Amino acid sequence: VAKSGNFYTLLDEKMPLERIEKIIKVLKPKAFITSKSLNLKLDLPTLYTEDFESYERDEEALIKARLRHIDTNLLYVFFTSGSTGLPKGVSISHKSVIDYAFWVSEEFELDENEIIANQAPLYVDASLPDIVGSIVSGGSMHLIPNASFAFPDEILSYLEKEKITMIFWKPVIYNYFAPNKESLKPYPLKHLRKILCGGDLLSAKTLNIWRSHLPHTLFANLYGPTEITDVCCFYKVDREFKDDELLPIGKACKNTELLVFDENKNFINEAGK
Repeated sequence: VAKSGNFYTLLDEKMPLERIEKIIKVLKPKAFITSKSLNLKLDLPTLYTEDFESYERDEEALIKARLRHIDTNLLYVFFTSGSTGLPKGVSISHKSVIDYAFWVSEEFELDENEIIANQAPLYVDASLPDIVGSIVSGGSMHLIPNASFAFPDEILSYLEKEKITMIFWKPVIYNYFAPNKESLKPYPLKHLRKILCGGDLLSAKTLNIWRSHLPHTLFANLYGPTEITDVCCFYKVDREFKDDELLPIGKACKNTELLVFDENKNFINEAGK
């Protein structure tokens, strides 16, 4: 899709048909790509993944499309729930994703030996570090079925067995997997060198449980609204925290500026205000 100069949006196969129809109404797509096994019938020209090998590739057309392509063109649109009840589309360009991809790989020193265990569904932006991080670094990404996260022992055993080196999960997963220090003891996780967190507030208590088990692992708290490409700021944990402290959201990502306003939309440029 991207090589041909087009952009895409991803749908959750379990999404209610009513929401899918609302997204289609907003997006007005030219085609729908799906698997026959999902049995999704929409009033759109449909391409089935099972038929891909039978399609002829027009290499000349692809070359022409790439020559016309510029980095500010759209790559994808993510849809949020929207305050009005209508799905809200957030448009992200190639330039923004490329910028993010190189930042995440440089900042967290990803390389070809990286093995990332994905938790976020691919239709949300929290999956970006896993996808683009593994592509840019030449590492690998493991897709773990979402239902498996209901079973902490199963996932922790998987991390151990597959020698996973990095995870970027929601705080609720870290909380659920480690309600106390005893929960992690059966799993050394000696290959897990980087633990990233985002999408919600991670409690210092949970952080302390994980850090006490993995004292040599890098922990980072990432923050950003959906309207940007995944995150805009980050904090690498570099000190001890009391269980009731709040974790900082840190500093701006590379090539990003943070502006802070009060409730009256006045610009704040002094610490402590």
